[in-house]
Order: sequence, then structure tokens, then C-alpha cells
Amino acid sequence: MVPAKQLRELSGKSTATAIKRWASQQGIRVLDGAEGPWTTIEALNAALGVKEASNDQAYSPDIL
Repeated sequence: MVPAKQLRELSGKSTATAIKRWASQQGIRVLDGAEGPWTTIEALNAALGVKEASNDQAYSPDIL
């Protein structure tokens, strides 16, 4: 979870409305919380175009 405090720091905005506007412009989905808007790491990654690794295989100890 990315709380309102971190979104304020990331956006440089102080009001909930300004943070929501900034997040919308960046393509970041946010939800309303008691402390202000919040989001998830997954939502931030999606907005940045970061995807999960498709090869989730462990490396062999032999590579060391």
C-alpha cells in the first residue's frame, strides 16, 4: 500500500484534490482513505508500465 503521505511526497501536492488530479494525469488509480488518497504498488507499477517477470524460475546454485 502507498499511503497518502507518500503520495503527497511523490506528487509535491498537499491537498487530496490536487493529489487525485495529479494521480489521474499520471494514470495512477487512487482510492479515498481517512488520511487522504492512497494506492497500491501494483497501481503505481501499472502506471509506469512495469510488469511482473514472466519467468519466475529460481536460478541454480551452479551459476555462482
